Amino acid sequence: MISQPPMLDVAGTPVRGSAPVKLVATDVDGTILSYGQSLTGELSARTVEAFRAARDAGVAVVLVTGRPVRGLRKISSTLGLLGPVIASNGAMTYDLAADSPLSSQPLAVPTVFEVKDLIAELDPSATFAAETLEALHLEESFARGSMWFDDERRRAVGIRDDELRLGPLDDTLERSSLRAADPAAEAPVLKLLAKTHSMQAEAFIAAAQDRIGHMVTVTHSAPGVSLLEISSKGVNKAQALRSYADSLGIAAEHTIAFGDMPNDVEMLQWAGTSWAVGSAHPMARSAADRVTTSCEEDGVAEVLEQLLDGRLI
Repeated sequence: MISQPPMLDVAGTPVRGSAPVKLVATDVDGTILSYGQSLTGELSARTVEAFRAARDAGVAVVLVTGRPVRGLRKISSTLGLLGPVIASNGAMTYDLAADSPLSSQPLAVPTVFEVKDLIAELDPSATFAAETLEALHLEESFARGSMWFDDERRRAVGIRDDELRLGPLDDTLERSSLRAADPAAEAPVLKLLAKTHSMQAEAFIAAAQDRIGHMVTVTHSAPGVSLLEISSKGVNKAQALRSYADSLGIAAEHTIAFGDMPNDVEMLQWAGTSWAVGSAHPMARSAADRVTTSCEEDGVAEVLEQLLDGRLI
């Protein structure tokens, strides 16, 4: 645990080697919150202490996650970080304190259904969901057998009953009216999700990349689930984090990042120094500069403790 004053530069900023660390960017699920605790959002005491200590030392901290904004308030508050978050794999940057969007990059109207149709051609058994700022749209076949049909578990991750839209996306997103809209307009869809039980995750994402990768960003973050997460072309965690860091006047070399899944790869590559947790997907481990201990062992907290104790080289 943090037991001695941190090593600081002349400006009072914690230092990694010779580089001041001004920004910490971290994924949530599987990185600082174990998948076993993701439904409750119960962070370990060690993780909470480490992040609060980093904030108290003057380091900016931002959560960068595939979660929607509505699933971040409790975690952010527990860490003492109510303020900007980067959600939906970079499609939304939102100020939780002001309860206001800072920027968003939704999918274009025609793209939402064009991509959906192409995936359905690729795998007719695929099921779909879509994230908007206002609601989670779920086809019943997508939700069946999952936490989304369990009221208590759904509410635990921040989805209120009035934020859930159950039914075919063509109906809940009003495909007929959207098709008649200006083709240059943008839909409020921040992330389109597609799930299958007929292909392994790696095969599904590879096939989808071939089919729709020229149109959109395709990634995934759910271990053991063949689930695609689809955003507007060029949108990813790194792109949104770079923009946020620029707004603070902080360069990549003064940023450290943590992650565990393929949707973290670009962020891990962009940051001046990056860590994958020991339980990370091989793609995240390969993209990161270093590997810490597992999420269950509080690997991120361990790195932050070393940073604040002046032991991180």
